[in-house]
Amino acid sequence: MKLKNKSILKFISNTGWILFKEIYAVLVSLIVGSLSARYLGPSNYGLISYGGALISFFLIVTQLGMGNVIVLELVRDEEKTSRYLGTALVMRLAAAIVSVLIIYGIIMALEPDNKLLHIVTLLQALSIVFQSSDVLYYWFQAKMEMKYVTLTGMIALTLTSVWRITLLAKNASIEWFAVSASISALLSCIMTSFFYIYRARTKLSYNFADAKNIFKSSVHFMVNSVTMTFYTQLDKIMIGKMLDETVLGFYTAAVSISVIWEVLPNAILNSARPLFVQKYDTDEKEFLRRYQIVLLGITVLGVSVGLGFTVFAKLLVWILYGSDYYAAIPTLRVLIWASVCSAIGTGRSIWMVLNQKGKYMEYFTLIGAAINVTLNIVFIYLWGYMGAAFSTLITNIITGVFLPLFFRDTRAYAFIYYGSFKQIPFLLKYIKNKFSLFTE
Repeated sequence: MKLKNKSILKFISNTGWILFKEIYAVLVSLIVGSLSARYLGPSNYGLISYGGALISFFLIVTQLGMGNVIVLELVRDEEKTSRYLGTALVMRLAAAIVSVLIIYGIIMALEPDNKLLHIVTLLQALSIVFQSSDVLYYWFQAKMEMKYVTLTGMIALTLTSVWRITLLAKNASIEWFAVSASISALLSCIMTSFFYIYRARTKLSYNFADAKNIFKSSVHFMVNSVTMTFYTQLDKIMIGKMLDETVLGFYTAAVSISVIWEVLPNAILNSARPLFVQKYDTDEKEFLRRYQIVLLGITVLGVSVGLGFTVFAKLLVWILYGSDYYAAIPTLRVLIWASVCSAIGTGRSIWMVLNQKGKYMEYFTLIGAAINVTLNIVFIYLWGYMGAAFSTLITNIITGVFLPLFFRDTRAYAFIYYGSFKQIPFLLKYIKNKFSLFTE
């Protein structure tokens, strides 16, 4: 019982640190980002977003889908720490360097005459190389010691924010804003490496056999992540190409607001992953109960946020971006529900890893990509950037909520998720007890 309580307390503490960092990051990024968006205007803001969409895609490519697999292995066998992390770091660094070269080649092919876009994209793309050090996060995640990563992220974000505010004060050009992401990634890389050396005290090593095993175990998650990022960023690229950068600025503002709340379910899932692995290996019935409570909590939270953002969309846009971005309001009211469905779908990754069903994550996102690309081609042509928003919503409803039903091997997860609503009485009782303690 004492060990169980210790694990739960560690989970709560770990989740608290992740939430603290993510909420801090969201608040600071929103304040500085909205000030930057106002200063740059929809056109230049859209220009940075154009290149940023490509970079977001390749950032996911460089991660190689390793996160879930490596955390699971580190929780189960600590002796793999040195080899697995060292091997993963080399793999990700190599992928990052190749990705930067590909990004530059693509942007030159898409917009051969837009020299400013070339420079802005390259300056942002360098951040991918520095973010290779994020591999070290897996150790802190497995040990549920995310407070060190939290401090790293907060310090890097704070220093970068000071840098961007200085740029605003000096009326700097767009190139200086573009390099901010790379500066933040460099600072985070340095500090993460320091904390890893201080806490883990383990030398990293590379092993070719481990590289093959990691890639083999991760390939389905990599394809899943890459495909998902492809169709979540494709709308921005298509809007930038088919419409113009000003319209893309409005759309990007709506996207940025709609995903604010996702730090909450992501923090809970990332922190709970090691705990779920341990419980799945020892008590599958208790694992299922806890898992359903988490899935239900994410759903209830998402619906609550969706209603709030729909009602207060105009106020949110005005506070964060100003009246120049009012054209983003209708898009926000659609995209917030797409975000809710996406968060619900994210919860299944833990079940997929534990039950070795990773290939179905790949199938889901390939189907989602096909649906999204088809809808975008038609809807953007018919309704502009609102068409892109509806394409995203329809795709996320299908992939996030209903698609597991259509495959025999994943139908069990669908029933687990739908069965999570049976946990509503327990969730209400838990909230009532917490509220009673608060009011006493």
